[in-house]
Amino acid sequence: MAITIQDQPTTTIPEPSFAPIQYLASSSNSTESGFKVIASIFVDPSGANTKVSTMQLNTIPNATQVIASIQNIVQSFVSSSYSVLVGNTTDVAQSTLESFKVTFQEYYNGALQGSAVDSNIFSSWNSSPKYIEYANLSDDTKEYWSWSIENKYTASISVGVKTFLNGFGQEDKWFGFTKADNFLKLRATQKYQASWLLRSGVADTTQVWLKTFDSSLNALQTVNLSTSNAAGLYTLDVGAAELASHSWSTAVSMTGVAYYVIAIYSVEDDSFLTKSLLFEIEDCSLDYTDYELHWLNRYGAYDSYTFTGKSNQTTSIKKTFAKYDTKTISGTSIKNNTYAQRKRAFNTALKDDYKLNSRLIRDFEVEGLEDLFSSPEVYWLDGSNFVSVNVVGNTYEHAKSENGKVYSLAVQMEIDNSDTRQW
Repeated sequence: MAITIQDQPTTTIPEPSFAPIQYLASSSNSTESGFKVIASIFVDPSGANTKVSTMQLNTIPNATQVIASIQNIVQSFVSSSYSVLVGNTTDVAQSTLESFKVTFQEYYNGALQGSAVDSNIFSSWNSSPKYIEYANLSDDTKEYWSWSIENKYTASISVGVKTFLNGFGQEDKWFGFTKADNFLKLRATQKYQASWLLRSGVADTTQVWLKTFDSSLNALQTVNLSTSNAAGLYTLDVGAAELASHSWSTAVSMTGVAYYVIAIYSVEDDSFLTKSLLFEIEDCSLDYTDYELHWLNRYGAYDSYTFTGKSNQTTSIKKTFAKYDTKTISGTSIKNNTYAQRKRAFNTALKDDYKLNSRLIRDFEVEGLEDLFSSPEVYWLDGSNFVSVNVVGNTYEHAKSENGKVYSLAVQMEIDNSDTRQW
């Protein structure tokens, strides 16, 4: 075979769309006149198999190989939608991942040569790992691999170390919780979504498990919820007010519940496939207005946090003026009326800005909230309406309690849309 694909994405582990998605191919005909490799990218290769882009690749200098980087193309076909926040699903909601393949064919002597060679089919979702989470790492040590759940029978990584696509409150255990663990405080009415990613080829029957506790961390209930084992991105509303609406194995009672944990479980293996998400229902007797923010995190899911500290709202007003001749003629006289507007605003825009403050927070919350400041998509849940906002700021301090401090976090937020006045 003239073309050999030497390196490519795996068929089983989804690829983050904002990480490098690269192919390395080699040809035995690279010295031919005008040699190039034509790479064609297809979406949904097992279905519609639509060609969406074509690339002409030159060989690496002094080599027989070409590199195809297709992440920019993939990014055009994967997305996230805040509609999953609005939908408030009864049970688990599943989103199918977009799939891709690349074909490679030689071109030389002024024409295409031979047959096209197909790559693996891989899937991708709208996520953006940090550089350190994939650079210079072998496949089985890339950190983003822990974001996709696989069953024990094919796992190269130990069962139970996989993570939810959430930035807060995960612990590698199901028993023995203490108040020193990373329990994320949620207001009693706050919306929150647990999200997770299943890779292809999962054979286990998967369930969502929920365990509730009283204020002393004595266990109250343990229930489960059946879900699919098909590859995809899954979400479940797990705010305290949302839990009882789901079809658990036993009806959930929130009476006396102060803490609860969520994990994904394998029925066949009788073990947990993920770490646990930890939540504490926050005391409602606080003095200031709550501001509940939701944002797209780097894992491709939505996180949520309520700022319960002192807040401040300001309205900036920007006016554009025009001057007018206000003289009037009355018979044979010129009059200048005191009420005539010589300078009139013909464009007035108003924009609301908010300074929000958290309560005293812990280290794991500081790390989880970094995503809020860098997120391209942030919403304020104002009553029942999601309002698009921008978080303003060019730096983020990773404060640490080991430095002997307790700390809160301030957020500068501006409404994405401005109001106008009549003119």
